[in-house]
Amino acid sequence: MWCGCANEFGAPPNTHVCPVCLGLPGVLPVANEEALKLTALTGFLLNCTVSRYGEVRPERTTSYPDMPKNYQITQYDKPSTLAGWVEFEFQGDLARVRITRAHLEEDVGKNFPFRAHSGVDFNRAGVPLMEIVSEPDLTSADMALRVSQRP
Repeated sequence: MWCGCANEFGAPPNTHVCPVCLGLPGVLPVANEEALKLTALTGFLLNCTVSRYGEVRPERTTSYPDMPKNYQITQYDKPSTLAGWVEFEFQGDLARVRITRAHLEEDVGKNFPFRAHSGVDFNRAGVPLMEIVSEPDLTSADMALRVSQRP
């Protein structure tokens, strides 16, 4: 989200990291323009209000070993997309799920437990992650499955 490191699934551990995604002192992050554009596009597709400005800031202080900065940068408080909805057919009717927001966050690393110790792969730490938050409109597991299969 904030650097130019590759996002390659299955790459050897800790081969796609840099001072920015590791949160080292003195680094200067630069926002991933494509991630910001895709979040706005998602907002339009989800019938959301898309703000001209969103805000990203450090949130969610953690003490997990897979979070190298010990905090996550997110749009949680001031997302760029708000108050939308998605419709889909369900049991012969048209169902609607209200969307609270779609916001960007950065992903965390991945813990690997071994027999006597554990390791952490930071390759995906900092990768853009879009979270879509809905209202509690899904009333069954079947309904959740159907909305996930929506074309």
